Amino acid sequence: MLIQDVSQRLSKEGSHPRIVEQLQHLDEILSLIDHQVVTESDLERIEGSTNQLMKEIGLLFDHQGMGILYAGTCH
Repeated sequence: MLIQDVSQRLSKEGSHPRIVEQLQHLDEILSLIDHQVVTESDLERIEGSTNQLMKEIGLLFDHQGMGILYAGTCH
């Protein structure tokens, strides 16, 4: 849901449509993950990658003066 929230927020803020499209595509891909085969180490890598993505998107939000999407750490 996190990626979906970000893409919706960016869409409302008038961000470049290609960025919104890529985040929506990422959300679709993540929904295809078979949760029964995800290991603890897979989960840690996914969470680490998501946190890094959110940090980078946070810089975009800050630079564009859009405020914050979430208060605190997501993972």
